[in-house]
Amino acid sequence: MKSSSDSNIKFLQSKFPNTDIYFIGSGSDSSAYRVGDNVIRIPHNAQSAEMYVRELKICCEIAKYISVQIPNIIVHNDNKFIWVGHKMIVGHKWSWHKFMWHPTKQRNLGKSLAKFMAELHSINTKKLTVAIPYLSNSAPYMNFDDVAPFLSKYMNNKQMQFFRKKYENILSQPIDKSDLVLTHLGIKGPNSVVDENGNLSGVFDWCNAGIYERGRDMVLIRMLAPNALWRIFAREYTKLTGIKINQHHIDDLIKIEFLWSKRWISPDGEFREPGDKRLQKKNIGACMAHFHHLPMVCKWWWYHVGGGLFNH
Repeated sequence: MKSSSDSNIKFLQSKFPNTDIYFIGSGSDSSAYRVGDNVIRIPHNAQSAEMYVRELKICCEIAKYISVQIPNIIVHNDNKFIWVGHKMIVGHKWSWHKFMWHPTKQRNLGKSLAKFMAELHSINTKKLTVAIPYLSNSAPYMNFDDVAPFLSKYMNNKQMQFFRKKYENILSQPIDKSDLVLTHLGIKGPNSVVDENGNLSGVFDWCNAGIYERGRDMVLIRMLAPNALWRIFAREYTKLTGIKINQHHIDDLIKIEFLWSKRWISPDGEFREPGDKRLQKKNIGACMAHFHHLPMVCKWWWYHVGGGLFNH
């Protein structure tokens, strides 16, 4: 029996004869291929395909506001089979720690990330929602009751009550209307490229973009970037926007990142428990250490023996 990857390759060969085709990778929504100088994404199902129609509308609406390259997406519909493509965005791969020993490139990356995010967060959301009415304005995290059956496998009742209180307190913190902005929700190396000097030069994968609190867009930078890069980014963002970043709230959001709805809801809307149980235990341990104001090294104590945790 041939895999879906085999059938995708065969389909692309029929569409692009005598063209080099390379498999790039597969995510939760689609598989990506390099076809000549194009990137082609084939969604896993019809629900995933709808996300790329949404991405097309977002990119079309925001292109004039963003100074870096973003994809000019074309949606193809072959007898109700939807696939999307765009010209490759030229640039270099990068990772959060690639420029640790290159201060100039690290500074350029931090400043250009801040500039990009300042531009994105300055887009008029009222006009945007007129053009794209279905953009969300709610926090993209799971309702606690939906994940409680899973979490109860790893915490006793008292711990569950404590976790719920802290979790819901984070999500219920008031958000000023001015902080509800268009966010990308996935700024990292695999979703962008830089130039030879380390400046951010292109951003793609806009499937998860939406109108959320601005701090939600900074979680990955705060969580994964070296401290020096984070400080450069934060200073430059405040300089460009006049808005001081609420680092404490972002630190809270980092700890509940594993409860982001996309990690639990499949593209067809079905609830699914993440497969890596050890990782989920570690995430819960990190949450509990944070909630108890303990050093992060204590997450391993929680992970192994803390207070009856994980003894079910």
